[in-house]
Order: sequence, then C-alpha cells, then structure tokens
Amino acid sequence: MRHLIKLPASKLIALVLILGARTLVADTSGHPYLGITGSNVFHLKPPQTQPTDLPVVPLPRVKLVGLTTFGKTRVLLKVYLPAAPPEPAKELPCILGVGQREGPIEVLEVDVLARRVTVRNFGTLMLLTLENEKSAPQNPALPPAPPPLPIRSASR
Repeated sequence: MRHLIKLPASKLIALVLILGARTLVADTSGHPYLGITGSNVFHLKPPQTQPTDLPVVPLPRVKLVGLTTFGKTRVLLKVYLPAAPPEPAKELPCILGVGQREGPIEVLEVDVLARRVTVRNFGTLMLLTLENEKSAPQNPALPPAPPPLPIRSASR
C-alpha cells in the first residue's frame, strides 16, 4: 500500500484509465478483428442485391419461303434476327434439310404434300406452312378522276 501512495498522481490516473479502457472496447468474442467491423469506421454498406430477371429476348421470326425436292428434300427459310445492341436487325436466308441447323433454327420434319415444316427455334417448336401469298399491287390505285366541268355556251 505504501508504494501506491508514493506514486505521482499522473501515474495513478493512467493506471485507472488503462483498467477502465477494457470496459469501453467492444466484445470481440475472442477474435481481435471483430471489433473493427462492428465499429464501421469507413461507413461501409452491405452489398446491394442485383435483380436476377434477365431481359426477355424475342424469338427470331421464321418465314417458310419454299420447299424443294430436287435430290434431297430441303426447306427454304428466311430468319429475321432481332437487333442485338452492337448489331442491327438482319435477315438470314437458309436452305436446310431435315436434321440440319443454322444458328438457333433446326429443321425437324418436312411434309411436302401438306406444305408444312416443323422447326425448333431456340428450343421452341414451330409449325410453318407455305401459304400462297396474294401479291399486292405494286402501285396503289389512283383516286377517281373528278367529273368534267359542264360546257357553257357562249351567248351574245
């Protein structure tokens, strides 16, 4: 006890502060670095979750243009690919036989008599038929001519 009385007051205050500092430190549960994350000195925020919904990409439009039985049975198709951000929309002509594939389009079955073709378009089955397209007139019809003006006789 006598040694404590002889200590200067500054050392006695330092001793009290050191012993009291343990109560000010966060409980770290035995790990020395857990107190740092609890204090959040750098004002960190938890990561934000990104929406997982992917944008819906439309299927390419496929048009049956013709059928040929010269040699093997083949199908003439036009595939209209939608615009991708770096590339514009484009038209892709294809001549395919049964079981052949061009990009996302695969020909599964051809019925020449019924003029039908079954294709797989990005995993979706499609039934295409060859229709007789009515040819639209190249030039639209002109409006009817106005009626002629009546002839007036010259009276003197």
